Amino acid sequence: MQYSEGVNVAGSARQIYLGQQLRDLRRSAGLSLDDVAERLERNRTTIGHWERGATRVSAQDLEALLTMYEVSEELAEQLRELRRDSHKRGWWHSYKLPSFVKPFLSFESEAVEVFNFELGTIPGLLQTEEYARATHESGRLELSDEELREWVEARIRRQARLDPGGGLTLHTVIAEEALRRVVGSPDLMVRQIEYLEEMSKKSSVNLRVLPFKHGSHVGIHGPIMVLRSSDPHHGEVAYSDTPLGGHIIDDSRDVAELSRLYSSLEAQALPHTASYRMLRTIARDHVSAKE
Repeated sequence: MQYSEGVNVAGSARQIYLGQQLRDLRRSAGLSLDDVAERLERNRTTIGHWERGATRVSAQDLEALLTMYEVSEELAEQLRELRRDSHKRGWWHSYKLPSFVKPFLSFESEAVEVFNFELGTIPGLLQTEEYARATHESGRLELSDEELREWVEARIRRQARLDPGGGLTLHTVIAEEALRRVVGSPDLMVRQIEYLEEMSKKSSVNLRVLPFKHGSHVGIHGPIMVLRSSDPHHGEVAYSDTPLGGHIIDDSRDVAELSRLYSSLEAQALPHTASYRMLRTIARDHVSAKE
């Protein structure tokens, strides 16, 4: 799978969605980046930045592109609205978070469904505050006490969208190793798993456990996250978190492949009731481990 379309910028979801649309329109028109750059008297890099959502296209340049691509008035107005709204700041901008995290939070804030497989950790949307703190304390970045507090607060704030009326549904498959790995302490893990049990009762959370006994699987190399918007004009996107930072993946072929891999993992995972029983078993094992 190629990640050449990954976006590692601080642009908003709307800015990146607009870039996706402009890229697709250019390709449908049979034009290259060089063709567009020549007609607009811009350089190729500028056009590429617009399409990746790295920079905001001006109103004048957008109109020139819409004319060049012969866009219908209905779609043109949708793209103008995307541009107008692309500069709006979300709640996450009040927190001291790395720039690579902000595009992801922008997409998540607009998503209606998230599909998340986790191999080594509890999904961020289902972490307790103390688990989130423990993972950040042992993470790849050295954080001050204030930065750590803000990271944890932001992670917990994201969970509000899973509450009634929040508008978000989480589908998640958690590998058994993530549940058995002791983060912080066995007591902390017991409380974390009890929280998972509570959250799994929500209609907005579809939680499955992938047990060791099912052997090798397509997610063995790492996590998967796909975000789906309610707007049919906005394609699904995926997010990849690596030791070097996070990347939005917006190439439709790559996102479709990640969606397929998630579906495969969900099919291998235990059904809801059996997953709940496994959570209880693993919680008891953590209790036994501390005795």
